[in-house]
Amino acid sequence: LFSSQHLHWQLKNRLEDLKKPWKKEASPSMLQHSETARLAVDSFLEQGEAGYLQVIGKEKELPFLSAMDMAYMSQHIQNIPESPKKGLEAGFSRADSMDRESLLSEVTSGTYFPLMSDIDPPQLELGWPMMPSVTVLNQTEVGLYFQRDKANNVKELLRSLISKAKTVIAIVMDQFTDMEIFSDLIEASNKRHVPVYLILDEKNLKEFAEMCNKMEVTMDDFLNMRIRSVSGDTYYSKAGKKLTGQALEKFVLIDCEQVLAGTYSFTWLCSQLHTSLVMHFKGKIVNDFDREFRCIYAESRSVNRLGIPTAENSTPSPYKSMQKFEPILKHIQWNEYEGLSPSSTLSNSSVVTIKKSPYHNQSISNVYCEKKELTPGETRKTISGLMGHDLRSQPRENHII
Repeated sequence: LFSSQHLHWQLKNRLEDLKKPWKKEASPSMLQHSETARLAVDSFLEQGEAGYLQVIGKEKELPFLSAMDMAYMSQHIQNIPESPKKGLEAGFSRADSMDRESLLSEVTSGTYFPLMSDIDPPQLELGWPMMPSVTVLNQTEVGLYFQRDKANNVKELLRSLISKAKTVIAIVMDQFTDMEIFSDLIEASNKRHVPVYLILDEKNLKEFAEMCNKMEVTMDDFLNMRIRSVSGDTYYSKAGKKLTGQALEKFVLIDCEQVLAGTYSFTWLCSQLHTSLVMHFKGKIVNDFDREFRCIYAESRSVNRLGIPTAENSTPSPYKSMQKFEPILKHIQWNEYEGLSPSSTLSNSSVVTIKKSPYHNQSISNVYCEKKELTPGETRKTISGLMGHDLRSQPRENHII
């Protein structure tokens, strides 16, 4: 066990120790809870930068928050309603109000406040194909594409995959203002009757709505598409302040057979000026993206009128409450004779499976890379011997640092 003083000064002490090259034994990296960090962040949320620096000075710790961190926190800090009634009147969700009650309760531990809700997670009502048999193979194929390589245009690769989709297109994206890509999605959903699920970062919905207004499209123009929003993790201070992060995942799942994932956002800047990279996955690893998308979808909230998230589907994280809602998330097998309407895809012949966290009971194994004959303008590797993927991701819990 470490003393309270050591815990308070852990970052500063470690840095001072690292500056001494003659000292062979480095101080341990303290990755557990830091009470100093919590006090400093709480002071920032309550009193601004002055309060934060005061705590840092008193605790003799390094100022770990950057100017970018503080600017984001100042812009997005919220007060948690004191009661559910006042919260609803102010436009907050029921979960936010109950979080406030949990924060002030003497019964709770003061470190973990699970969201409480009796609302079922949303269903994939447009249908969801069964995983193809190819994913049963213990093999994953990966193609790597760099934006700097002009022979491999990331946007054209994406548009090509969208144009060839047959059963489902599922997208998680932080920024979406590219009209060409959105037109491709509308064409896929309306003309080819391919269900499209689109999950966007909640804080960037305004830009997406502006794009739709410029295109003069509404929800009625794409009935075979579901648009939802999601946020990142949430920090709660003891004084009743709330700070929510962004959802910065970026991946596109096509037919539950292949995935594009990387740093590319759906914007004109990313297609023309910013550099990025994407990875094109096929094989067993697609299972992980399939499960991850359905977990994010269960957390998401419906978008009303292209940009206004509604609270009616605000749900607890599936990582924390999967057992409670096991029957809700469904694997719906397509039947070409049933048509493509939402009602037909939710028929009695649908196959219901229990959805589990993609990070549960996953083993670690060595990954062996074997070079493969390359096609022109493409970098491709075959990763064999991939028996499982331990992504080492922590559950999305609402807690105080």
